[in-house]
Amino acid sequence: MIKYIMSRRLHQRALIGIGACVLVFLIGYYVLEHISTMEDPPLGNTVYILLGSTFVFCSALGVILIIKYLYDYKKKKERRERKRKNHKLFYLKDQKDKKSE
Repeated sequence: MIKYIMSRRLHQRALIGIGACVLVFLIGYYVLEHISTMEDPPLGNTVYILLGSTFVFCSALGVILIIKYLYDYKKKKERRERKRKNHKLFYLKDQKDKKSE
């Protein structure tokens, strides 16, 4: 599964990651709002409150990090392209010929 995801393009991987974060967010929301408010859950309310809050926080952090990575990757690609356009090629052979003249 991981090999399949890594073979995809960057934007497709980002969409898969955001989809996974949304799924984790929904699970965390369900745990936080429904299971933690039950009368007598098996492990106690506090455990489910902490678990749901952790899932919600991690999914939100995941989405933020994915968007930041995409933005940084775009800026890095643009910077590399500008550098490539401004770079002038010179050949050492030409410089040696000029020095000898």
